[in-house]
Amino acid sequence: MNKTISGLSDFKHLDSLFVSFIGFILILIYTKHSGVGISPDSIVYVSTARNIYEHGSWIEYSQKPMVDFPFFYPFFLSIITFFSRADVVGFSPYLNAAMFGGIIFCAGYLIGSFRESSRLYKIAILLCMAISPALFEIYTMLWSETLFILLTILFIIAFKGYLRTYSMVSLLICALIAAIACVTRYAGITLIGTGLMLLVFDRSFEWRKKILHCAVFGLLSVSLLIANLVRNRLVSGELTGPREAGITSLRDNIFYYGKVICGWFPVLESYPAIYVLSSVFLFVVICIVFLRRSWFAENYATAENCFTASFIVYTVFIIGVSTLSHFEQINNRFISPVFVPLLVITTCWIPGTLRKLALPLHITALASIGLVTIAFQFNELKKLYGMYEEARDYGIAGYADNSWRSSPMAGFLRQHQQLFKPGFEVYSNAAEAVYFNGKQTALSLPHNVDKKDVYEFFLKKGLYLIWFKTIDDPDLVSLKELHQRAQVIKQYSFKDGDIYFVKPGPNL
Repeated sequence: MNKTISGLSDFKHLDSLFVSFIGFILILIYTKHSGVGISPDSIVYVSTARNIYEHGSWIEYSQKPMVDFPFFYPFFLSIITFFSRADVVGFSPYLNAAMFGGIIFCAGYLIGSFRESSRLYKIAILLCMAISPALFEIYTMLWSETLFILLTILFIIAFKGYLRTYSMVSLLICALIAAIACVTRYAGITLIGTGLMLLVFDRSFEWRKKILHCAVFGLLSVSLLIANLVRNRLVSGELTGPREAGITSLRDNIFYYGKVICGWFPVLESYPAIYVLSSVFLFVVICIVFLRRSWFAENYATAENCFTASFIVYTVFIIGVSTLSHFEQINNRFISPVFVPLLVITTCWIPGTLRKLALPLHITALASIGLVTIAFQFNELKKLYGMYEEARDYGIAGYADNSWRSSPMAGFLRQHQQLFKPGFEVYSNAAEAVYFNGKQTALSLPHNVDKKDVYEFFLKKGLYLIWFKTIDDPDLVSLKELHQRAQVIKQYSFKDGDIYFVKPGPNL
């Protein structure tokens, strides 16, 4: 009997492994046409990783120090380049697929540790992850969120183990994961907040030891971030690059947050009027659940509770920082780290509740939940297939899709590496595209809000400008303003852009 139980336990994670393999294969299929999607942020990571590998320097495509993003993700990519001898863009589909499979397997491990769980429930949740459009949007792009989400799941595994033993070794492992997350994305500070929140609200932990453990965890987990910020200040004079004050109200950010959350559920996404109400209601209920577990010391040291704390802290952070600073509008990319926690939090009670029901009611409830799950997964598959149809024929939208791969101006730049006369700087409204698609280096046009940069730009005696017609960034100095304040002489013209020689000085 014991041998049978032991033998079964050896295979208890095979279901997680199988679903993670499905996720791995699906990512490879999705990215088959042109590889992972490439955005402007992706090109910062790619260029920095290449420069780390080739020159040992954290320099991005513009030949400036990378400070807008933390250092670890491009460093991570450069390590893989070192061992594989393959270019970052070439191995990224396999890396992303492996990390996607990794989060599915780790989530399965955590679900298997729930106080109330079942194999059927675990497989259903893992399949929801494996075909999730929200996660596919992340893991088919070359973004640091791919690693950050994996680190978040690993942190929850580590902290769950720590809450069972309160050992210093376990705490140090948690601090190390949080420290790495902080230099993968600045949002990694949410893992520090999650750990401190779980420690502070743990009523079973003696307070003197609690203070010591909070101090140790907080100081160690923030150490790499402080080192990164100090380095940024030394090389650029700024801590995290240029940041603008927030222009979106708190209510609007809650609306956009709710829009993303409701977009994950097929019933709610069609009703914009309930975005704010539903997101606030969901957040309040989850907070109450966490506080109840803390007050009654019930199910506190569990994976479910760690997921709950992670959701609360990240939600407060992303809405708060989007209100105080000017970022992109809150979207799926920003909210993706709470997808798995939210999926778990809103469903983890189901297996335990079903077990308490009498047989007839149990069967009815199980059938109803099964139908809802099938409907949810059918909706996910429908969305995912629509995304795949576009990616299959066109490529994932970004600098690696068909339009950019066949760009006449980018092709011309690749073929004429000595095009520009020495002594004149080269600017572009899409400097990242010049690097990635044109294989040359250019500086970005100054932002309108940076008055000093704009002033110095128009003092130059002459410069080259590579202008892509498909790029419309209202934050940059416009072509219209250039024509008004400078001599703009067209050198080359293409269907998708033009190359100019600009003489700003005489027209100031």
